[in-house]
Amino acid sequence: MNAHPQTLPPPPRAPRLRLALAVIASTIISLLADPRWLVVGLAGGAALMSIALWQSSERLHLLRRMLVVNLFVAMLWLTLPWSLSLDGITASAAGRELAGLISLRTNAIALWCIGLLTGMDAFAIGRAAAGLGLPHKMARLLTLMVRYFSLLDDSRRRIDRAMRARGFQARCDRRSVQVLAQQVALLLVHAMLRAERIGIAMRARGFAPHVAPRPQTEDRIAGRPRPAMGQAATLAFAVLLASTSIVGAGWLLIT
Repeated sequence: MNAHPQTLPPPPRAPRLRLALAVIASTIISLLADPRWLVVGLAGGAALMSIALWQSSERLHLLRRMLVVNLFVAMLWLTLPWSLSLDGITASAAGRELAGLISLRTNAIALWCIGLLTGMDAFAIGRAAAGLGLPHKMARLLTLMVRYFSLLDDSRRRIDRAMRARGFQARCDRRSVQVLAQQVALLLVHAMLRAERIGIAMRARGFAPHVAPRPQTEDRIAGRPRPAMGQAATLAFAVLLASTSIVGAGWLLIT
């Protein structure tokens, strides 16, 4: 019986451009303090999120991400608007205003990032970040960290299952603290041993840590790689267009 070849998913389109726009939009929104400008950013993020939901086949996964973000926002609303005074717990107008600003800012940044980075996994983001100037060591650290966090979580689950099989139940006492500290130490030992094995395996396959990764798209000038000029021009035009749209919409709201 012939095995059918496995079809790989297509690579994401313009990963550097999308990552750069996500970083720029997040930086701009994080510096805004006027609620009207934050509403403009929220509307732009909602438009991008709508496009991502329309094009993606994992709509529930994207909506679940926004639900996690708003759970954090709900925790802020349970704490920030209230203050403790001599009269007891009272509502604070400054706290409500601050919670509202954080809610708008958090949702706007989340919508922009999810809308722009949908379809890009951690490896694509790492390659795009390296193409935008991130040091190649940090880009490799990002991709390896995402990959091996799940393996360390599997090790933690196995250790936890073995502890429960031996009758351990976490309580608020000194013995539980000692056992949990030993569990953390054992996880660190597992991580160090795994890192040594991964380093040996990568070097056995010809990995050179001092050599920068080759970018996917490059031009050769004087024998040195550099980002493609077309992609840089597209990035500059997209940033100019997005900035003009945000300024124009905000001016309409102000006037």
